[in-house]
Amino acid sequence: MPVKTAVQQLQMRQQLNSILLALFFSINAFSGQHAIAQDKLFSVAELKADIQFLKTRLENNHPGLYLYSAKSVIDHVFDSLENGISQPLTGREFYKHISIISSIIKDGHTILLPGGTNASHYLPYHFAIRNNQLFTQMVCTGDRTIPAGAEITSINHVAAADIIKQLCERQVRDGDNLTYPLWIISNYFRQYYSFIFGQPDSFDIRYIKDGQERSTVVKALSRDSIYYYRQQHYPASILTSQVNKGLTLSLENENRYAVLTIKDFHNDVLRKEYKQNFDKEISSFFEQINNSKTDNLILDLRNNQGGDIENGVFLLSYLLDKPFSVVKEYYCVDNHELKPCKGPSLGLHDPQPNNYKGQLYVLINGGSFSNSGIVSSCLQVNKRATFIGQETGGNPHVINGFSKNISLPNTKFQLQIPTKQFVMTSKANNNGRGVMPTHFVEPRIIDVLENRDAELVYTIDLIGREKNVK
Repeated sequence: MPVKTAVQQLQMRQQLNSILLALFFSINAFSGQHAIAQDKLFSVAELKADIQFLKTRLENNHPGLYLYSAKSVIDHVFDSLENGISQPLTGREFYKHISIISSIIKDGHTILLPGGTNASHYLPYHFAIRNNQLFTQMVCTGDRTIPAGAEITSINHVAAADIIKQLCERQVRDGDNLTYPLWIISNYFRQYYSFIFGQPDSFDIRYIKDGQERSTVVKALSRDSIYYYRQQHYPASILTSQVNKGLTLSLENENRYAVLTIKDFHNDVLRKEYKQNFDKEISSFFEQINNSKTDNLILDLRNNQGGDIENGVFLLSYLLDKPFSVVKEYYCVDNHELKPCKGPSLGLHDPQPNNYKGQLYVLINGGSFSNSGIVSSCLQVNKRATFIGQETGGNPHVINGFSKNISLPNTKFQLQIPTKQFVMTSKANNNGRGVMPTHFVEPRIIDVLENRDAELVYTIDLIGREKNVK
């Protein structure tokens, strides 16, 4: 990363002061909402001790702590957070106070979650976010007043855009990428909403239906009740059996194209949940692809949160036709200094003798994170693929991983801190963004509601158009 000028540093500090000041006053802004009954009140001394503990652990272990924000900025943030504690806070209030560090550190593998809050009540909807607007995707309650596809304009008198903003600025991301935090919030909205805004017994919701803004009060429901109504209203969305579904291959339209979907690169997840072996399945798939003489392969990495890097290398060995590099360097913190260290899959890797030589299209989105970003990066560097969808959540140049779990001593907040930094290309190339799609395609709300796969439909059409050109 280029060194920031003194003027830029000053501008950043002024911006941080504004964020932290607004955060300090917003702690009590929603005190009218019911706090979780079991949410313990922590003393000023306990809270400050946890902030100091958090900062020390990050400094001692995190290899990318200063990748996007200078040490002076990080120090200033922690000083402001500690000085902002002037009275006892509940666990929720404290989480809202300190989780702002996620948008300062800007590391997708540095995850901070509240401790046991005995959460019991949630918004009974699954949401989709488009253009800073909040839409209901699934109605998981017996009250069907608010239909699927309605735009939510406010919840408990807080504008939806402001809710999205507050959740997003407290969410993890790699660098300046926003597709990953928005992907997380879209998929886990009710959980993160409860972390920041609490768990009231009911929600006063304003929404737009048939072009008119309306309001209603919706009762909060337990997780079990939400799951029950989701199962009743959307049975196809419930994954009753995961076996053999983590890695899938389909040959379509008289073998004109194949779709290879990889939901996860984690060996433990593939073995336990899907009962699949990565190497065995991938080898079998490419044997089928080559035997069928398929000219076009669509690799679906959407919503793939990553996993074992060796699996990414094995996949790439079937997609590339010359020796390739995946990770060039690893760095670890040693006595407060960032130093080179060992890590898996260094050096050059050879392609498989029967590597795929046809056209390759890769489907990506904000949920394509960590190892999915690494695989996409390698394909991009080797100019091997056409990317369709949205910017990946994972950074193609440098990331941090191999996380260790830590618990804050008083609040028991759970923290994951990465211990190794991966350099895939060069830190000088890092602009804080993910792999950009060759063709930007984002599903509309109507696509989501009707389960229409916009990215896949676009890709199939693109294959047809390119064939006609040839």
